Amino acid sequence: MNRLAFLLLAPLAILTGCTHDPAIATPDDFAELDGGDHHAYRATNASGVVVGVRSEKNDPKGNLDFWSQALANKLEKGGYKKVGSDLVTTSAGVQGRRLKYEIDKSGRTSEYWITIFVTAKDVVVVEAGGDSAFFDEKTEKQVDQAIKSLELG
Repeated sequence: MNRLAFLLLAPLAILTGCTHDPAIATPDDFAELDGGDHHAYRATNASGVVVGVRSEKNDPKGNLDFWSQALANKLEKGGYKKVGSDLVTTSAGVQGRRLKYEIDKSGRTSEYWITIFVTAKDVVVVEAGGDSAFFDEKTEKQVDQAIKSLELG
């Protein structure tokens, strides 16, 4: 699982250094993990699907379109294939953009979602990823509910 988590979370090296910790509800059937050096929050289910949250300074000052495109460029340059995009709104009414990607490594396809929220001071990113075989409809709903529970603080 460590290698998979690295493959899924490494592309966000463009965003470094945590600011404050946003809050998110742990999805049902997930267990909270140590956030490590780069995440304010991480959790996994028994099948290895991981959800992570990080918050970075909004520097350079950009809006949702800017940061969505910057991260999309980074992911696509890293071999990720974009399979979808949609706007999402948290329960608190904050709008963000979810980008959905796939990547093939060692004969396996992994799903990777990155949902971006931007404030005047911070860029908050909710990441979710795992083997496509385990990123099923139930897991997608659990991850979606977690994203909607995000509180920016």
